[in-house]
Amino acid sequence: MTIELQEVRLEEKSILENMLHFYLDDLSKYTNQLKANQLGIFEYDSIDLFFTKTNLIPYFIKYEGLVVGFLLFVKTIKNAQIDYCVNDIFIFTQYRERGFAGQAVKKLFSAYPGTYYVVQLEKNKKAIQFWRSLFTELHLECTEKPVIDSGERCWAQTFTIR
Repeated sequence: MTIELQEVRLEEKSILENMLHFYLDDLSKYTNQLKANQLGIFEYDSIDLFFTKTNLIPYFIKYEGLVVGFLLFVKTIKNAQIDYCVNDIFIFTQYRERGFAGQAVKKLFSAYPGTYYVVQLEKNKKAIQFWRSLFTELHLECTEKPVIDSGERCWAQTFTIR
């Protein structure tokens, strides 16, 4: 079961926006900061930036030609110690537990060697376990520390891909 990463084109932005509603709904169980709007929709406020800033790259995760998830990638420009950040990863429920997120991240690592920074909400144990398992599988040394990000208790890891 092999996936592909495909950069999201501007004309596909509405597809990504639809997926972000599901992602934010999933994420809302780990934080009180995410609320649905008056239309019952979770909104990702900075989605437009991924189509106007060259250092922000949205990817679809595709399996057998179908979009099964997304990955939002950041090339840092103001941090001399960090090159990249995997901002968000999402896989539709029916495609989870198949290793698609791990494959997507590994493809990203192959294309973009350098120093990465990732953050997970402290209550999101699955996300924390995902990253820790990936570090073990890839024999990556990482620096891990608790941080407060946007007022939330989180775990942050920094690691280098060569």
